[in-house]
Amino acid sequence: MTTGIICEFNPFHSGHKYLMDTVRAESDGIVCVMSGNIVQRGEFAVYDKFKRTKDALQGGADLVIELPCAYSAMSAGGFAKYAVEILEKSGVIDQIAFGAECDDKRKLKEVADKIKNNEKEIAEEMKNGLSYPAARKKIIDDEVLDYPNNILAIEYINCTNLPFTAVKRIGKGHDSDDEKYSASAIRQNLDRNKICSIYNCETAILSKLRTMDANDFLKIEDVNEGLENRIISAVRTSSSLYEIYSKIKTKRYTHSRIRRIILKSYLGITKEYTFNVPYIRILGFNHKGKEILSEMKKKAKLPIISRYSDINSLNDNAKKLFALECRCTDLYNLGYKIPLPCGTEQRGKVVIMDNE
Repeated sequence: MTTGIICEFNPFHSGHKYLMDTVRAESDGIVCVMSGNIVQRGEFAVYDKFKRTKDALQGGADLVIELPCAYSAMSAGGFAKYAVEILEKSGVIDQIAFGAECDDKRKLKEVADKIKNNEKEIAEEMKNGLSYPAARKKIIDDEVLDYPNNILAIEYINCTNLPFTAVKRIGKGHDSDDEKYSASAIRQNLDRNKICSIYNCETAILSKLRTMDANDFLKIEDVNEGLENRIISAVRTSSSLYEIYSKIKTKRYTHSRIRRIILKSYLGITKEYTFNVPYIRILGFNHKGKEILSEMKKKAKLPIISRYSDINSLNDNAKKLFALECRCTDLYNLGYKIPLPCGTEQRGKVVIMDNE
């Protein structure tokens, strides 16, 4: 059995290793779909995609595929949809697995179905000024929705036709001070001079935002209902990203949504990139992963790329998406204390680990 895991590993920690080891007990192979340099919380990955790919392979993955930045910067629903699409279209995945605070598959599926069946009621609550998470919680009053990994798990369940398995998350939980099992706790204690951080290029981001008008912000997904005017007001009266976030935030607009909008505005990730995944990009593999990749090349419903030159033979959407990836990496590279030059995306090489 080959199991697919959707991940970010930002950074890889003991909880991720526990997930891998648990899945490995019943799987012949593990394929990870991992966010590239842009992560779902609306920030830069603290380590670049190739370092995190190496960590994933050392931690138990056999094959690592990229979730392009156009999708990794989406809300939970979009993030899940496109990541699941990649796994399903790879043609080699028998089930998906995820870590969650609740490992009761029946319970997770029950809540997932309730959400799907009450979409209209949730939308009505949002008209009253609530954010989607708050409206969902009001309509589906279940403690399962109090935990972030459960919420992502439910999104995966609602997006896939594949069987799934849930592994109970260990440690103190998300956004705790648990430096062994919480990525957020680890990130807080990393030296900003040694990682990639949006705050290392804050002036560059502020500069870009100050050149944008209402129509520019309206091109960004999740900007609607006059939010563009609120963003402009915050940008023009703020001297830091934190100040912008704070001025935009209301009970309708969550911090994570605002961070994603601001980052996508800086990177130029507009609604025009909301199309189906045009390729499967390989970031790394080991000996077992090479076997899975060989099978994938026969069964995948999408073209597979592992080199920059592979893009040349693909369709316009594929070329457009990869050009975005290259631009975003060039801007991501400004997030280091000593900025990296342009072109590292094009020069990047697949991580190969021989563990035979």
